[in-house]
Amino acid sequence: MNVVGRKVKNDFSLMMSEVKNKNYDRMDTLHHLLAGFKSIFSDTLCDGIDKCRRACGGAGYASMSGFTELASVSSPVPTYEGDNIVMLLQASRYVLKLFKKAQKGEKLQYPFTYISNIPGLLSLKDKGKTEESLMSLKTLEQALAVRAGKLI
Repeated sequence: MNVVGRKVKNDFSLMMSEVKNKNYDRMDTLHHLLAGFKSIFSDTLCDGIDKCRRACGGAGYASMSGFTELASVSSPVPTYEGDNIVMLLQASRYVLKLFKKAQKGEKLQYPFTYISNIPGLLSLKDKGKTEESLMSLKTLEQALAVRAGKLI
């Protein structure tokens, strides 16, 4: 999440400098990413705090554990800036929009180029047979693209 946060922060700064020049090309993609990440990261935060509290047994419920304060501060986060379900719907609508563009033969921008090649990616099933192929960044990227393609 830290790495993604830094990347998105840099992309946001770049987008804002482009917006000053009336260039809005990055806005849709960044909105999609931020909506999805907000939902996933805030759910992970709340779930993580609750799991840690439960792992401490009865002591986790005591106010001196700090979990009660963490829970009270973090529990509204999933509803800030829009409920997580709404954020996921916005993110998924963008993916569906891209899928329709790909079906029409329109070129998609990175990181969504894999959507245009879902049949080709699915034909790669079981291609990683050797240790070398499994350690290849290209193979890993293709495997992740196949996984993403199966979710559509």
